[in-house]
Amino acid sequence: MSALPGMRARLRLYHGGVAGLSPGQKLLSPLLTDACSCADYDGEHCRNDRVYVTTDAQEAAVYAALATPGGRGDVYEVEPIGELEPDPAAAPGTGSYATPAATVVRVIRRDVSVEEAAARMRAFLRTLERAEPADLQTS
Repeated sequence: MSALPGMRARLRLYHGGVAGLSPGQKLLSPLLTDACSCADYDGEHCRNDRVYVTTDAQEAAVYAALATPGGRGDVYEVEPIGELEPDPAAAPGTGSYATPAATVVRVIRRDVSVEEAAARMRAFLRTLERAEPADLQTS
């Protein structure tokens, strides 16, 4: 897995996570904070020593809603600290990355509900279902 040198200046990155952070605060990995992590459920595709970021604020909103039981997390624009690595578990072209830590640049949204995340996931799955038959025809 190689880092992406020079990419930070070109990318606007977002993180969906716990509520209440302010610009200037650091996002540290779950390994250091003992926070819940996708690695708790899927250690094969997620690492607890990384902070995950995305170029898609809507994708980050889903993670914000799922960050705590009952939802209500926040979406932040962030600046990575350390190497920015492509997220190998992400679908190609999704703009998902991992970094050892990040700094909150600004708050994009507060209080994202679980209901919103569920609606976004249903829409995403419908998109995949519509794309699947076309993929099968080209095989």
